[in-house]
Amino acid sequence: MWLRIVARTMLLTLVTVQLSPPDGMPQTPGASGPSAAAMLWTDREWVQARRFSPLRPPPADPTNALADNLQAAHLGHRLFFDPRLSPNGIACAMCHQPERGFTDGLAVAHTLAPLHRNTMTILNVGYYQWLTSDGARDSLWHQAAAPIESPKEMGSSRLYVVRTVMQSYGAELRQLGPLPETWDTQWPTLPPTGQPGEPVFDTLPPAHQEAVNRVFTTILKCLAAYERQVVSAPAPFDRYVAGEATALSASAQRGFQHFLRLECDTCHNTPLFSDDQFHNLGLPPGPGPDQGRAEGLQRLQENLFRGTGPYADGPPVVRAEDYAGGKALMGSFRTPSLRELASTAPYGHNGALRTLEEWLDHYASVTSSPPDHMLGTLDPALAPVEITPQEKQELIDFLLSLSSAYASAWTQKPAALQESPEP
Repeated sequence: MWLRIVARTMLLTLVTVQLSPPDGMPQTPGASGPSAAAMLWTDREWVQARRFSPLRPPPADPTNALADNLQAAHLGHRLFFDPRLSPNGIACAMCHQPERGFTDGLAVAHTLAPLHRNTMTILNVGYYQWLTSDGARDSLWHQAAAPIESPKEMGSSRLYVVRTVMQSYGAELRQLGPLPETWDTQWPTLPPTGQPGEPVFDTLPPAHQEAVNRVFTTILKCLAAYERQVVSAPAPFDRYVAGEATALSASAQRGFQHFLRLECDTCHNTPLFSDDQFHNLGLPPGPGPDQGRAEGLQRLQENLFRGTGPYADGPPVVRAEDYAGGKALMGSFRTPSLRELASTAPYGHNGALRTLEEWLDHYASVTSSPPDHMLGTLDPALAPVEITPQEKQELIDFLLSLSSAYASAWTQKPAALQESPEP
């Protein structure tokens, strides 16, 4: 996603003038990078490299009072791997598999039925303000509701989940805060399954519906607290920027130079290597038409679980109501992070690109000769790129250097669930 924006270039020039020593002056070994003798990068390139590293802890989520509550995260950890949340025995971890970078390796997800989107990794999801490829969710806890209640994914329901969690984790849930009044006598009398839009839920007394929604939201916020713990470890690129001279190959170092020269950092411009915004790159069509952000924004603005809705604990970082929809958003999707690409193929919102080489070939092709038939309009700022086969391989080597050994206690199946309970 290389956009040529003059304002960005001017800003980087100003930052470089203020922060970097004159060209040719050696860096301080061990403090700001490898010794001068080990470097391929100029001082200006070093200044830009430090914009991307280190990856600091995720920002706060004011809509979730449990976001950084470790007790909630531990409960969410068990819920994430527990197949009992679905009557079909499908856990979140069935599609978000730790050994596959918390994806499933498929072009499009397929549990109970095929979907039209690629399974997105949950690695580093706590850094995004927009969730899912089309930004139809504006918080992690909001996002968690959709797959649970989707008949194509987990095939569960709001009533089924709250009853299951109360039966198996009720004591832990009570420790996180007060539950609705009379909940302890109310929940055992609820129907076994049902969700909004179904008669069995819609005919419940309004007070019962509200209580279910409140408890369901608490469960979602525990899942979000867990997912915020699933983050990248320092990648070779990070270690090199921190001063480990042998962490990055010469090929990957040159790849970073190509990354800057081709202005990839216009959209991939933060330590997450994503601007968290939406662009139309004219990807090959998937199983069906996908309007992307144009549809996602409308669905977000209508959803009660949005950041400005009644179930948020505080004001959101971004307000969905402040954004306008329209045709300009048609076919645009969120800029993906470039971290952990080594374990999250295939790529693109619909998994249409199997390898990084295919991705780079697509970008070069679509910017030089836009397709005649595509949904929406190619982002007008995209410009043709020139890259040789050797430069392409060096760029791929750099992209792969953004992948880490991310395994931790949080990426493992909880010990209490090692012998998977039956749904």
